[in-house]
Amino acid sequence: RAFWLPRFPAGLTMAGEHLTAAELRARIEEQRALRVILKEERSALTREIEEAKERQQLRRELERESQINIWVRSGNGAKRRIRTRIDNDEAGDVDGAPQQTEKKPTRTPSLAKTTVSYASAVVKREYVWEVQGLSWLEQQ
Repeated sequence: RAFWLPRFPAGLTMAGEHLTAAELRARIEEQRALRVILKEERSALTREIEEAKERQQLRRELERESQINIWVRSGNGAKRRIRTRIDNDEAGDVDGAPQQTEKKPTRTPSLAKTTVSYASAVVKREYVWEVQGLSWLEQQ
């Protein structure tokens, strides 16, 4: 039966090199001391990985909070526009409005533009956007 024996890493022993027992003991102690250092490094790396995972989780939470604020800001803008339309008697309960002899001209919006800045919460990932209520086809 053949047995597999592990090979020493390169540089530990060299062909033709004859070490004394004292030199071999010294090298063994060096390897044991190195192992202590390597295990301490492993423990530190494990802690750093857990800290990195926590930071990643906090970044996702910050992204969610920022997105919610974007939605709330958008809703506030819509309510601001409704309030303005009510103040201009273009919407709302207009029964108590003074009678006009001349009909107020209806305003045709020339361009509606909304800008949302994502500069403060840049995230590299794929997003799927859904736009409802818009059509690029002419209405008949």
